[in-house]
Amino acid sequence: MARAGEFFAGEGSTAESVTLPFASVTKLFTATVAMQLVTDGDLDLDEPVRDRLSSWADAASGVTLRHLLSHCSGLVCDAPGEPGSAARAATATAAAGLLFPPGSAFSYSNAGFTVVGRLIETATGMSWRQAVTDFLLGPLDIAPAFLGGAVRGGHVVTRNGTVPIAPAVPRAAEPAAALAGRVEDLAAFGGLFLDDRDGASRALLDDEAVAAMRQPPFDAAPFGLADAWGLGWALYGAGPGRWLGLDAAGAGTACHVRVHPASGTVLAFQADSAAGAAAWGDLVTLLRGEGPAVGMPPAGAAAPSTATGGDRALPDCTGRWVNGETVYRISRTASGTAVLEDDDGTEYHLSGHGVRVFSARPAEKPDTEHLGRFLTDPESGRATLMQFAGRLMRRAA
Repeated sequence: MARAGEFFAGEGSTAESVTLPFASVTKLFTATVAMQLVTDGDLDLDEPVRDRLSSWADAASGVTLRHLLSHCSGLVCDAPGEPGSAARAATATAAAGLLFPPGSAFSYSNAGFTVVGRLIETATGMSWRQAVTDFLLGPLDIAPAFLGGAVRGGHVVTRNGTVPIAPAVPRAAEPAAALAGRVEDLAAFGGLFLDDRDGASRALLDDEAVAAMRQPPFDAAPFGLADAWGLGWALYGAGPGRWLGLDAAGAGTACHVRVHPASGTVLAFQADSAAGAAAWGDLVTLLRGEGPAVGMPPAGAAAPSTATGGDRALPDCTGRWVNGETVYRISRTASGTAVLEDDDGTEYHLSGHGVRVFSARPAEKPDTEHLGRFLTDPESGRATLMQFAGRLMRRAA
């Protein structure tokens, strides 16, 4: 396990790490810069976004920075249409309306962090890239690398040479997914959130901001992803044993970070292969066998070990489920098995655990299990909302 400033080097690895995409772990850096600006009085966690962005739609008037950072804004996952500029993407996201009243539920939103980036730009008069470089990367001695403008002319450097970035991160989406770096950089960043951090870390991000980022601001469960969600960080466990973390994948790579503030531990992991997620799981299993209960998503833990009725326990759920322009479809095979197809075309076989919770197993990887749940209308009893893969989906048909 790595502590701040160190990194885990497994058998066969080299002492020299490589630059790889941080993917969605970028959101932690964006959230941290936003909290620096909150500390300085340049942003306010509870100020309506519409007070800062003149083109913000009335349909999303109640959204604040606190909602955005905790994925409780009610905004769709991805900005509708072609992203264009950050300002245009933020306007389109607000105009798409809300999935739920802000603060009442959790739904992972890349578009929400596009809006956070836009708020950073309006508060500083800088581009998001410049702000994250000047306020955070530079002080942490992290060399800036951004996928939107590409690393090394459109490629990410790996031990095996270079791999193309596919797809490139649009400018508007950079605050959600455009950073790249080394595992040491992740460890240095994680050190900002330790209980025993040094004075330089406290000068960069004060104790009040750290405490706020480590606590869930709303009673809104990120079902199947974590036990709770703070301002940027996923939260695993509770009390002194709580871990902070985030998992990400992109361009055939994997990026995972965990921070245990009480023990002063940071675990950072990157892989330049699509098999990285499985390797991360093996690493966590190994570490848990040696003692540390590394925080992980509760996949499988929240459901009974034996399905009560199999897919017959599921409510009537066939049809289209939407989150903005993202569409999932649920159908039944001739044998009656419920099958969910996500927006990438991946198929999952569903098994019910009671009337609401289900497990989803990829057809090509049946040993892998993800949790989801349906939320029913109290009057009709019909399933009208679905939480899966961090997103809240509305039933369209």
